[in-house]
This record gives sequence, structure tokens and C-alpha cells, in this order.
Amino acid sequence: MKLLLSTVLALSLSISTNAVLPPGYEDDMWCPAGECKIYSNPFGDDYSDGPSSSFYFCYNSITEEVTDGVWTGSLTDVKQPKGWEKPKMCSKDVYSECEYDHDCIPKIRTEMPSDDAEHSRGEICGCFSDSVLHPFDQCQGETGDYCNDYSCIGRDPCKHQRGKCVMQDNGAGA
Repeated sequence: MKLLLSTVLALSLSISTNAVLPPGYEDDMWCPAGECKIYSNPFGDDYSDGPSSSFYFCYNSITEEVTDGVWTGSLTDVKQPKGWEKPKMCSKDVYSECEYDHDCIPKIRTEMPSDDAEHSRGEICGCFSDSVLHPFDQCQGETGDYCNDYSCIGRDPCKHQRGKCVMQDNGAGA
């Protein structure tokens, strides 16, 4: 099944990021053998600054799981896990976050990891582009005591937003 990538028109998502970490900390990404990497940023250009590990993930096309990669660099003690390899970008045929416009929906962020705010993308009660096929984990892997729930009252930042799928050449997503 051919899938397309998602975006919210008003967010005008970008595929490039501005890394915060200097060279030597996140030079190479590693994924389990056979997995490819995806780019995901449901928050758009306003949240494109940050370490590469905030935007690039490993994808297993058999289990359809998205997981964190292991990042190595000359200034860290982190080593490549045995059997892991440098992943290539997933093709649009392997991974995408939408197939049709209605697969991409604007959503208000109501959860965020409690301990790692500097690596959290998006803002509480802000609007982001969510995928019906691959929903964004608002707590970014954290659960229970490490995930804060928020009640968003008042203005709806998603009120006039709508989803649109945009075809890309690789697995880079929104």
C-alpha cells in the first residue's frame, strides 16, 4: 500500500532541523538490523530546533513499531549496539503518516513528559498535526508518574486548522 506523508497546512512543516548539540554528540544513528529511519515533527517549523534524536526514529516495517535509535559521537562513551547498523531513510512505500487528508488531524497537546522538558517537542495546549495511522506519543515513551496530563481550557488553537497529506520522496514525515 502506497502511503503519503502528513502535514497540517497552517504549520508548513520542514524536513530540515537545526541541531542544538555540537558535533561529537549525535554524529551517527544506529537502529536494529533491517530497520530504516523516519523523520517526524508534528509541531512544524516553530519546533525544528533540537537534537537530531528528537526528530529521527527507527522504524520496523514488520511490527510497525517506531523506536528511539542509539546515537554515538566522538565526544561520548556511547557505542554502537552489537548487530545494529546505520539506517537508511524509509521510503514512502514503507512508512508514512497518512494516506489521505482525513488521516492527518489537528490535535491539542494535553500530555507531556514530566522530567525531560528540554527534549519535549511542542507546547502544552498547542496544536499539532497527528496521524491516524501512526499517532504521535504525546509523552514520548514515558508512562505513569513520568507523564503529565493537562486540561486545556479556553481558546482552541486547532479551530481553523485542517490536515493535508503531502507526498515526499522518502519516509520523512510530519
